[in-house]
Amino acid sequence: MGGGRFSNEAYEQLRRSKGYQNKSREEIFTARNIDPEMDPAKALVRESRDSEEHPESLSIIVGLDVTGSMGFVPELIVKEALPDLIGSLMEAGIEHPQVLFMGLGDFVYDSAPLQVGQFESSAELLDRWLTRVYLEGGGGGNNQEGYNLAHLFAARHTTIDCWEKRKQKGFLFTIGDEPVFKELPGEIIRKYTCTNEAASISTEAIIKEAQEKYNVYHIHLEHNEWSKKDMRKGNWKELLGENFIELSYYKRVAKRIAEVVIQNHLPTTTSSGNTSSSHSGIDVENML
Repeated sequence: MGGGRFSNEAYEQLRRSKGYQNKSREEIFTARNIDPEMDPAKALVRESRDSEEHPESLSIIVGLDVTGSMGFVPELIVKEALPDLIGSLMEAGIEHPQVLFMGLGDFVYDSAPLQVGQFESSAELLDRWLTRVYLEGGGGGNNQEGYNLAHLFAARHTTIDCWEKRKQKGFLFTIGDEPVFKELPGEIIRKYTCTNEAASISTEAIIKEAQEKYNVYHIHLEHNEWSKKDMRKGNWKELLGENFIELSYYKRVAKRIAEVVIQNHLPTTTSSGNTSSSHSGIDVENML
């Protein structure tokens, strides 16, 4: 996957043609159950590959909380924020981003706690997978969500050329407003992936697995008074250190992702010892 190129012009044309600005969240996200093509139990692997069109792909996973309190984030990205993410990266010299959107929920209460798109580059295909996400609106009263399902899938069910060919780590972002479950039970792993045999694993351990090929971040949105409480942040700080990001203005979430990628993506080193990427030293704050 990952064909085509993103442009702000193509995105604006797509947004106008679909009338997003005049549509409600329910009119855009019409799925009432998980899309079969996003069912992780049927997805052996998701690939982010180099090609003639994208010779130096960079793999980015964005895991979106689709429980009741967080549906405004996918809506924001569809309606206005894709250029904040993809366009900003390309302007900074990261010319070949490939983004995979996930839907994440509560694996205790929800029917579709993990939904997996494909790594894509063009406005049309990014929009296609994002708007297929089922905004289940569930979650429970347990003050935890299954964000660790994103770490599981990234670690064990993705193959990415940026790491395999160039030892450049991809980026994995989860976005939410709750703590994460402390472990992934074996039965949950078997139920929501294509794996027939799996042992339980702690969240700390599965994050470390994902960190072997991804820079792993969690963005906690302080979008209301409840989400600002320490109990809603759990032990993310202990799990991720400085890679736990608290964000008070949710409309900046896509720009924050782009900022993190631009600041932390290592440029390719050529055989002569020179670097081939052009974003080193860019004034990120002014650009964003």
